[in-house]
Amino acid sequence: MAAASSILSLFNPPADIKPIIKPELTEDQTTKIQSLIDHFGAPDYALPVKEHAEDKVSLSNREMMFLSKETLVRFLVGTKDDLPATITRLENCLIWRRTEDVENVERMADACAPESKTGKNIALGFSTKGQPILYFFPNRSYLAYDSQEVLDGFSGRSHPLVYMLERAKDLMCAGVTNTFVVFNWHGKKQGPSTPLSVVKSTNHILSNFYPETLGLSSFQDIPWVFKTLINLVWPFVDPATKKKVKFGSGKGREIVKEGDVAASQLLQEAGGDLDIPYDHDSYWPALLNVCLQLRKDEEERWIALGDRQVGREEKQFKRHAGGTASEVSH
Repeated sequence: MAAASSILSLFNPPADIKPIIKPELTEDQTTKIQSLIDHFGAPDYALPVKEHAEDKVSLSNREMMFLSKETLVRFLVGTKDDLPATITRLENCLIWRRTEDVENVERMADACAPESKTGKNIALGFSTKGQPILYFFPNRSYLAYDSQEVLDGFSGRSHPLVYMLERAKDLMCAGVTNTFVVFNWHGKKQGPSTPLSVVKSTNHILSNFYPETLGLSSFQDIPWVFKTLINLVWPFVDPATKKKVKFGSGKGREIVKEGDVAASQLLQEAGGDLDIPYDHDSYWPALLNVCLQLRKDEEERWIALGDRQVGREEKQFKRHAGGTASEVSH
């Protein structure tokens, strides 16, 4: 991509975005959210330091921030309002995050950098609803898959998808809880296909630890093999999921024409006006530095709210639309 200075503005949500208005919680959901707050906010609450460990520690500031009201709602909806299942999934998620060291952003950035040098996974720009745009270019294969050592050692740790989902959450402003995802098969395929083990790991991570996180998804220039498979299963896909998926091509500019994304926020190969070839050396540190600053700002606001607690609304500590790193929100 171009110099870091030319992409910094694309890490800031435009001031005129219109976040999706979430439906009001039912009385039952409100009661269950309070039960979740009571459970995870108990003074003596603690979890294992990592998977299969006996030692337990209390929640950190970052973990309490993660357990915002919005997160509790996402997980509750993801389990169809099953309170015990929600508690179990959230606890498993927290232990997984500890095991994978998800909150150690700089370590993850270093670990994921080799797999991201081709520009296969990018977070840049925002939808008209304020959702950070995540790009996945399957044809820009991770060249290190050629190494059997990498394949043997890959277990999902430092997965680039996890890194990008977490950076998308950092980039979100108040009122936004999910992402706009572009899957684009543009260009000639490079290297081998993604291993099945990685695909399975990705599906497990998304299903269990990121419920209700993927918003509208645009599938562009899909290979005929995938088109055939989609045509076979599409009649059986539930209506709610169908509403979150669109098909087209970058050349068709469907998502721009339909008002989902402004052309000024979308890469050219996905149908926008941004002609920014991927330059890993400028993009990677720029994304990291912006997110580190945003996280610092958020934690300072969160601490300033008073006693540590779970279940706070993100509007109390997230930046607002049009805001940049170091903005002070009220």
